[in-house]
Amino acid sequence: MVGRNVVYGAGQDAQASDIKREEINQIINIAEMHYRKGEQAYTDGEYDIARSEFDRAVDTIFVAAIDVRSDDRLRVYYRELIEKINRYQIAALEQKDGGFNEQRYEPSPLDKIASLSDADLEEVAGEAEMVAGARINFNFILDYPVNQFINYFAKGRGRVTMEAGLQRSVRFRHLAERIFKEEGVPTDLVWLAQVESGWNPYAQSWAGARGIWQFIPSTGTRFGLAQNYWIDERSNPEKSTRAAARYLKWLANRYKGDWTLALAAYNTGEGNVDSAIARSGSRNFWQLHRGGYLAQETRNYVPAILAVVTIAKNAKKYGFELPAAYPYKYETRAIASQTGLRPLAKKFNLSYGALLDLNPELQRGMTPPGKHIIRIPASLAPKPKSEE
Repeated sequence: MVGRNVVYGAGQDAQASDIKREEINQIINIAEMHYRKGEQAYTDGEYDIARSEFDRAVDTIFVAAIDVRSDDRLRVYYRELIEKINRYQIAALEQKDGGFNEQRYEPSPLDKIASLSDADLEEVAGEAEMVAGARINFNFILDYPVNQFINYFAKGRGRVTMEAGLQRSVRFRHLAERIFKEEGVPTDLVWLAQVESGWNPYAQSWAGARGIWQFIPSTGTRFGLAQNYWIDERSNPEKSTRAAARYLKWLANRYKGDWTLALAAYNTGEGNVDSAIARSGSRNFWQLHRGGYLAQETRNYVPAILAVVTIAKNAKKYGFELPAAYPYKYETRAIASQTGLRPLAKKFNLSYGALLDLNPELQRGMTPPGKHIIRIPASLAPKPKSEE
């Protein structure tokens, strides 16, 4: 009886595997078809069509019933797709108001950090760092992996990513610090955005996380970020920052002020951290780290953030320049009914790219149905004689 059950079960497993393989083939083929159409449209200068087809290619993967994380081939294809689209976006930035110059999809830096092995990090490991004088405004215990990541970002392959993030932070850092302070979260933790997204509202991970703070859809919804066909507030800098601060504070309260555990849970979810604590019998992050109770991504994630905070607070020591941040300022206008962003840009005497840049949550090149509030550059656009 046992033998027959095993054989029957194996047959079912093989059949299920074949079905899943065929489903993945179909998903990739449809996504690739839309990508090729977008590529051709871009070559022909039809940027709106290119954007639409690239969106459909990505959406094909996310509306599928199969989790990207559950299949290596689908995960690799997704990352390659995002990287290919990103190359077109970078090229389009040089086009004058080409209609494709919003950088909607960009790989999250965390995807690379998550894949680093102990051997990769050991290549750039150096002497232990003394960070007591860094004036960091939250407590954590320094351990060897933090030093590995300090050297990775300061001396290794991560230096380019670190430099790019420091430069990009100037736009949103002031906003993040203000909101974190209002929400009672240590302001130095704004550097979590450096690891999550490189401060890019358009960053998107293979797991479907999006925005500066890389909310997955369910957590975004949980903290009040609307997501539908027209808008995705995970890409809204102000709303997503408020949500991130509240989530971090909630996690810190859950773990009795232990920010290393809170950061771990921000990455992998509180359920996984609770399970690791239960299995290990310890609430010490570094014991969970060394014992292998957490996934490799999370084992890398926490020391990477602590390393980035350390570098940002001592930029010159590590050979970096930390540019001054500036306030995130804008004016708002009420739009009474659904309107395309191109005619709105002309009405407000703005470029299409400038309007998109301040409204990254708009997914389809227009406002959603009904009334909507859009942002325009502060003091740059004259108020029209008649509002929509």
